[in-house]
Amino acid sequence: MPPTIAMTQTLESKSAPAAATGAVAPTKTRTATGALLLATFFWGCGFTWAKAGGENVNKLAGLEQGAPLGPVWLLSVRFLAAGLLWLIIFPASRRGWSWKSVGRAAAAGSFLTAGLVTQHLGLDRGSEAVIAFLTSLTILFVPLLMTIVLRRPPPPVLWIGVILAMVGVWMMTGASPGGGGFGVGELLGVVCAVLFSMHLISVNAILGNDAPARMAAGQFLTVGLITLLICAFVDRGPESLAPSRSLELMTAPGVRLNLALMILFVTIGAFGLQTFFQPFIDPTRAALLYLVEPIFAALYPWITQGRGLTAIATSGAALILVANVLVELLQSRRNRGKTIDPGEGPAIVD
Repeated sequence: MPPTIAMTQTLESKSAPAAATGAVAPTKTRTATGALLLATFFWGCGFTWAKAGGENVNKLAGLEQGAPLGPVWLLSVRFLAAGLLWLIIFPASRRGWSWKSVGRAAAAGSFLTAGLVTQHLGLDRGSEAVIAFLTSLTILFVPLLMTIVLRRPPPPVLWIGVILAMVGVWMMTGASPGGGGFGVGELLGVVCAVLFSMHLISVNAILGNDAPARMAAGQFLTVGLITLLICAFVDRGPESLAPSRSLELMTAPGVRLNLALMILFVTIGAFGLQTFFQPFIDPTRAALLYLVEPIFAALYPWITQGRGLTAIATSGAALILVANVLVELLQSRRNRGKTIDPGEGPAIVD
């Protein structure tokens, strides 16, 4: 999951009252639903574009597949370019900056960077579909981590979801003849789901009522700058940062198209749709729409490159989706109408 729900908590806290009271017109709700589905489509396709782009950067740098340079360099160029373009396209992102805003964006962006780097390193070692479904476990990890933060026993439904998800992961990897087992790539996929969960909690706790458009730009630039720094310390990284070499990599066949698609559609396009349309839709419905993303991530390489999942792996993917939907719906019902005391810790709005 690129930052699929990176701003969800902030937007949900603002959009929930309007959606809950029926203040949003049905036409706007339908339009918002279509917009968010389009965003999930871009994010799903992004797994293939990121994997291909990272692999080609490593090839051009004379490195073996799995080297960190390709994925990290691609993240750096993608988010620096997207952050600058976001500031140009959306005037609201340029207004109201303060040192507090910079600190908030940097803190949340650091968590986002950790999740993205881990995800893309895993993507370089595993299939798009498997990594996408593993990333979707964020839905389970958010309430699980919150029970640790609040020191409360988790609700029973959460354990049901965890068990279903574990069976699903086993079916997608170890139980599937073509799955290749649970390797480093799959482990990184699970770790990135934990890190994305921490990012979501940080967004809810840190960003508060700061403008989503402004915080998106700040987080994009934070990701770009941190990954740029990481590039300076990996094999072949320093030479890849030279202006002439960077331009050569950006314009190389196998990199330029994937990079352009990631910047325009996966980052600016999908986040733009999310920022401006999610306030018109019920938060739970939005969260469920985002679960379509791994389905697109599995369908796109199957249609374009013939790389599909086995029947067992597909069943495992379905189990992961069921687990996520179950937890999301029942947690939402459990929290509906509940007011969280600010002193208890960050509120997760379902």
